[in-house]
Amino acid sequence: MSGIQNVLIPLWWVAVVALVVWIFRRKARKKREAQEHYAQLRSLAESRGWSYEGVAPGVVEAYQGAAPLPVTARGLAGEHVVDGTHRGLRFRAFEYRYSTTDIDPDSTDTTTVTIHAFWALDLGIEVPDLRIYRDGRFDSVSRGRAMEVGVPQLDQDFHIVSQDEERARAVLIGGLANFLTSDPRATEMPLRLHDGQLITWRERTALNSESFDAPLEYLLDAAGHLGVDSLAHPRQTP
Repeated sequence: MSGIQNVLIPLWWVAVVALVVWIFRRKARKKREAQEHYAQLRSLAESRGWSYEGVAPGVVEAYQGAAPLPVTARGLAGEHVVDGTHRGLRFRAFEYRYSTTDIDPDSTDTTTVTIHAFWALDLGIEVPDLRIYRDGRFDSVSRGRAMEVGVPQLDQDFHIVSQDEERARAVLIGGLANFLTSDPRATEMPLRLHDGQLITWRERTALNSESFDAPLEYLLDAAGHLGVDSLAHPRQTP
């Protein structure tokens, strides 16, 4: 029996060392891939005359209040922030990250980093706060009571929330409803009007140079169907 143990114990240590080496190599590979990933994003921004900033304090606070962003985000930084102009309108894209720690039965802490990617288009006009989601089973619980617009397909397929339903309804009926019910991208990406901004996001997704343009183009196409000319006015600047 001791002979078997003399063989098994060294094999066990070899396996442990191999596992540790594999874990460290895996972490190093992921770190290297992330650095390359964001280097490509920075290169994309600079090639188009946009600005790129790794960390920008206070960015998340400007868009707080609609999930998956926190309700209160005072001073919270955005990461990998891209600012620029596309098709004549200013925009900003950024990542919102947060960490959660789980404790398993063996009292081992496991930290998970969650990333959401956001794109915000500056409309330059006052518009009502409006949140538009693809309809879901538990939306009324997590997002509040949905307003009825009066467009059957829109009311059936989307969960729409606003604190100013009269003005929001005018924006929707003025053209945005037709866009939402006819463009397949509306079933994939939510929309939010907030403080003169039109915003969309992808949950659990990092900003990526290869997929950066699609949400931005979606916002610009949606902005062309807002129908806000008769009810909006230029935002007041301090």
